[in-house]
Amino acid sequence: MQVAIVLGNRMNDDGTLSYRMQTRLGLTANLVNEHAPDKIIVTGGLANKAAGVTEAAAMQKWLVANGVPEDKILIEDKSLTTKQNAKFSVPIALSFNPDTIWLCTSKEHMFRKRLNPVKLFQRQLKKHRSSVPLEIYTNK
Repeated sequence: MQVAIVLGNRMNDDGTLSYRMQTRLGLTANLVNEHAPDKIIVTGGLANKAAGVTEAAAMQKWLVANGVPEDKILIEDKSLTTKQNAKFSVPIALSFNPDTIWLCTSKEHMFRKRLNPVKLFQRQLKKHRSSVPLEIYTNK
């Protein structure tokens, strides 16, 4: 069992996907083609109230429109930060007893020094006493 977690990005005020969100969804499509995760958790709440849609709902809509079966997608739509993405989505992923968890986000997000997504997700895995490997999927 493989579970992918896709990190959201703030929506544009008009409810359209930001450039970074589009990049992350393109990466997710590649991840699906290359590794065929059994479940995909899209994570992100209503960080931009003007958009009127959660990041997770927008990501789910895009993925379904681009051929990902809706029953593979799980929505985590409460988080407003990367720290909360980890806090709320890791327990969902672990509920499937995965062999691997894929963390999918864009390169600029993955390599930031402060609030680094990899470290945040590793902390949550440790907190849940999990030894499931966290694999990183990002653009080159």
